[in-house]
Amino acid sequence: MPNQRHVILAGYYWYIPPEESKPIAESHIDKIITALTSPLTPEEINPPQEAKVALPPIKITAENHAAAVEKCQKVFNDNRWSDGLAIIPPTREAVDLMLTGTSRAPDEVIGTVKAKNGIATIERIAINAVMAGASPAYLPVIIAAMEGLTHPTFDLLHPQASLGGFELAIWVSGPIAKELNMNYRDRLWTYGNRANCSIGRAIILCRINLGHMWPGINDMARTRAVPFTNYTFAENNTSANPWKPYHVIQGFKPEDSCVSVSTVSPRTETTYRGATAKELLDKVTKSILASRSSVFSLYKPGIANPRAHPSKYVFMVSPEAAEDLAALGYTQESLRNFVYEATSVRFEQLSPDEVSCIRSRIEQSIAGRGIFADRLPSDRIPVWQQGLRPGGKVPILVTPEDLHFVVVGAQGKSITGWSYIRAPYTWSSHHTVKIEGATLTKAGR
Repeated sequence: MPNQRHVILAGYYWYIPPEESKPIAESHIDKIITALTSPLTPEEINPPQEAKVALPPIKITAENHAAAVEKCQKVFNDNRWSDGLAIIPPTREAVDLMLTGTSRAPDEVIGTVKAKNGIATIERIAINAVMAGASPAYLPVIIAAMEGLTHPTFDLLHPQASLGGFELAIWVSGPIAKELNMNYRDRLWTYGNRANCSIGRAIILCRINLGHMWPGINDMARTRAVPFTNYTFAENNTSANPWKPYHVIQGFKPEDSCVSVSTVSPRTETTYRGATAKELLDKVTKSILASRSSVFSLYKPGIANPRAHPSKYVFMVSPEAAEDLAALGYTQESLRNFVYEATSVRFEQLSPDEVSCIRSRIEQSIAGRGIFADRLPSDRIPVWQQGLRPGGKVPILVTPEDLHFVVVGAQGKSITGWSYIRAPYTWSSHHTVKIEGATLTKAGR
């Protein structure tokens, strides 16, 4: 949109106090109306179109190998093809070697990558995997993660472009994690494990090169400290885990290997510690209940207020905490049902303002209005309607499936949780994909 009209609201910034924002809006409203109603110019009716450009392979030459590698780093960084760290040059030979990790055809299209809808093929994913320093054996995991991110129901646009600096939790569940020697214990999101680091980094590079994400261009996040590798880890599927593997809860077979992708907010990361499982559950429940006033009272039709959006949660449960919870009779399914019920509020305890806001959310959801983060899916609307009756209960969480419990880590009794809105632009910010096409591991074939 080269000729898009703009009205710049001088002095406005996100979350400005209402008493300051109203005068700014009033002083600019005439300009906004004019921009919206003025007849189109000839240039706006027929804007110039960018011609499709052929991009042949790049040849980099220098006086010696070291100089060529350094020149490669500069070329890739200057063209926004890198994440700022040194890359492995994706030569034809290196990409062909990477492709030996999968039986899938190099030209297979798996989807488009937000924000600019670049086409993700197996070969293009392999190119980014080479740059990230991945082993060919890791490629099927990277492909499956990208399948999750490009799934039509997954909202990748928000973490790619939001001011909020959201990132991805990516975890592998199933036997392939052990074959790849993925870290599921200590210091999960840092140095020391090639599989975790390069898988996560390859996905970042795919987001940059296929989604054309770049700071200040369309990635509008401000200050947020997150890993270059996303939050990438493996589920603890050893005997220390008393529960079923996570992917089995999602409907896959125990022998399958899967990768889950879930948008999370780094600023919400909280670790709960307690001497007993009951103490941990109390802390988790109270943290979710703390959002009651926001979710129930701040909702207003037509106003996208992040604090009013219902959330989903990803909880990383230490093996000792999982054992204690299992000893109390909890499975992942019964645990999320318990937390869902414990964070639902009785109708008699709701204030008139809360009742009014909840009714408004239901009405807007039935009409299909508002961003997805504010809407209730059609199958959940009756639950909220029934809750607004004497003896009923209204949930803070839209569905128990918005709670995810993954056993990970080593010693200690703790639960580390992230919260994130369900998704503003599609229905989901979470997806699990079966890993397929592996050629160098027994699992994931």
